[in-house]
Amino acid sequence: MNLDLKEKTEQWMQLERKTLEQRKAAEAFYDNNLMKLIEQDYCSRNEDFVFEQVEYLILSVGTSYEPLALNIQLLKPLKILFLCTEQSEFILDKIVSYCGLSPSRFEKRRVDESNPLTIYKEIKNSYLSWGKPEKLYIDFTGGTKAMSAAAALAGALVNIQLVYVGCEHYLADFRKPEPGTEILLYIDNPIAVFGDLEIEKAFVLFDEYNYAGAREKLQVLKESVPEPEIRQQLEFGCLLAETYEAWDCLDFLTASQKMHHLNLCMKRDAATHKEFLLMDYKALLEAQGRILMNLSHIPEKIKDRHQPEILRDRQMITGLMFSLYQNARVREHQEKYDMAALLMYRLLEMIEQRRLIEYNLYASNMDYTRLDTKKLKGRPCGDIASITENMIRIREGVFGRAGDRYLPSQVSLLEGYMLLLAMGDEICHEDSGRDIDFIKRLRSMVYLRNNSIFAHGLGPVGEANYKKFREFVVMVLKRFCVLEKIDFDRMALNVSYINPRQSKFYTQTGA
Repeated sequence: MNLDLKEKTEQWMQLERKTLEQRKAAEAFYDNNLMKLIEQDYCSRNEDFVFEQVEYLILSVGTSYEPLALNIQLLKPLKILFLCTEQSEFILDKIVSYCGLSPSRFEKRRVDESNPLTIYKEIKNSYLSWGKPEKLYIDFTGGTKAMSAAAALAGALVNIQLVYVGCEHYLADFRKPEPGTEILLYIDNPIAVFGDLEIEKAFVLFDEYNYAGAREKLQVLKESVPEPEIRQQLEFGCLLAETYEAWDCLDFLTASQKMHHLNLCMKRDAATHKEFLLMDYKALLEAQGRILMNLSHIPEKIKDRHQPEILRDRQMITGLMFSLYQNARVREHQEKYDMAALLMYRLLEMIEQRRLIEYNLYASNMDYTRLDTKKLKGRPCGDIASITENMIRIREGVFGRAGDRYLPSQVSLLEGYMLLLAMGDEICHEDSGRDIDFIKRLRSMVYLRNNSIFAHGLGPVGEANYKKFREFVVMVLKRFCVLEKIDFDRMALNVSYINPRQSKFYTQTGA
């Protein structure tokens, strides 16, 4: 210990032991002769432990100004919030005076020491008004036990760094640390201890396809858990949640960017950490990355009004169809049958649009002069006239009357499939030989969907009706895959959202 500091300490202690009247002299001696030496000693011994510029510091104020002043002088925060009670407010003047704080550098809030909610509220309000700063510290050395506990808990909830002025030796008779033994203590967030429980909670959200919730939790955890290897695996989980959150919203560009980042990280760590979370899904994640890369070009094509190019691009339209298929499966799991039915209906439309574009017909703007008649070679319907006659017969068979005797300029779902049947497209083929039965089944399935409140009805789609509709759509999708030489099972697997809890390396995360 510094000899001058030790000498002054002995003098102060002798004064403290004298009469009550002389204690004021001891306090003055402490303030005027000892405190500055304590500060200098404290800062010199602890400055190496300050690893960043502290932008904001929140302190709970008790009946001693010394420890708070020490950390203000050591940490040198740019902005300070004092939480004080009616009884401890006078201590604030001593702190401000000793540290030479300008009015613009600090704020004060009076709180109720017996009501932790007032402390939570003030910390939260300041945290939000300061823009959720990363370099925010809470010093809970001062104040009552209830104030310190409330400040620490609030800090832990928003992942603020907690600090405390401790000491190696405490002078009980004088109710102060022995000068020269004060130390700066960093208090770990409870997540460092209970991180495994929080990790489990985050990954359980994948079970319910709640990717936004999983992403929010993992973003906090990966910055809080101390073990580097666990942090990296949490980064994998977070990137996967961000990918699926975007993919589930059909935001293909964001999903592709996040998946690309995830695959790069996994490729980097694969050689040295083969048992990291999701490493057993590496090939599947790379396949999903390729699908999303193709889909990421869709927004630009739509912006440039090149929608037919999307339909002509086999990989792109297949990825889009199966994305809708997976999205519908998620809505079904969540028992959102109306939304699932809407997605399945759109999938039926997309199959129809893709088949029509093969004949150079675009469903949104039918120009029959562009019909590729080479695709009709060998069929009875080799020209527009024969297609029109077939269309009339199909209408009569479905509706009992011919109705409009012209080909439609814009096609609805039902009309589009009727037109495909009129051209002899195999998507409408029935093993019974009565291909018109396919259109009749399609019409009855569409009727189930049209009763939805999301279509033309006023009520929800029930589970039973949805499942009937789903079975029909999946049958058409599988038929489409056969015609287009697509492996249905592989594509369905490649668009299925991976659940990290199913990874055989899941326990390596600490959960």
